[in-house]
Amino acid sequence: MISHQHRCIFVHIPKVAGQSIESAFLNELSLTWEERAPLLLKKNSNPKKGPPRLAHLTASEYVQLGYITPEQFHDYYKFSFVRNPWSRLVSEYTYKQHPFSFKHFVLDYLPSCDSDDYQNHIGNLRHLVPQHCFLYEGNDCLVDTVGKFENLMNDFETISQRVFGHVVDLPYRNKTTKRHPLLEKLIGKKVKPSYQSYFDNETTEFVADFYKRDIELFKYQFE
Repeated sequence: MISHQHRCIFVHIPKVAGQSIESAFLNELSLTWEERAPLLLKKNSNPKKGPPRLAHLTASEYVQLGYITPEQFHDYYKFSFVRNPWSRLVSEYTYKQHPFSFKHFVLDYLPSCDSDDYQNHIGNLRHLVPQHCFLYEGNDCLVDTVGKFENLMNDFETISQRVFGHVVDLPYRNKTTKRHPLLEKLIGKKVKPSYQSYFDNETTEFVADFYKRDIELFKYQFE
């Protein structure tokens, strides 16, 4: 997402509260979600121009694909958010509502997914690539601030002070919810299962290896 009015670039890693952050910018600009295209939040059918949804451009692609000049990229404030890889994978699985088990999703679908769906504008691969691929070029981080999903409100408060000059509320949008019906019945209230409950030893270790650099760079662990 580019907001020229705020001289700012937001690198939106999928399933890390990106639409809520984009909605905050739209609110500040008095734009509706349907009017989001000027912020480079639109569909794309040409693989040479980026992913199926341009919201998910990597930091380096903004310049490489000509969406902003190198000078602008250097001068604009750039930020992103990352998320625990195990938690993010569960969110992706429940969001896409795949018709197969989570274990199959991790061990079979994840390593074999090698393309995006441009016809239907679905970022199959883009939603699964390691998060550092969005932010790093070699060993260099291309953004100024990397917030954490686990500290979303506090980190965005700091970012919004810098971008807008005041604190901006973060609206909820595109929130993934999947409830645990048995626990709800037992305790009488809605319960969302923990990400840990989806994993066994095999899938836990597979994710640890697949997203090894994310885990090292952003200091995550299977809690």
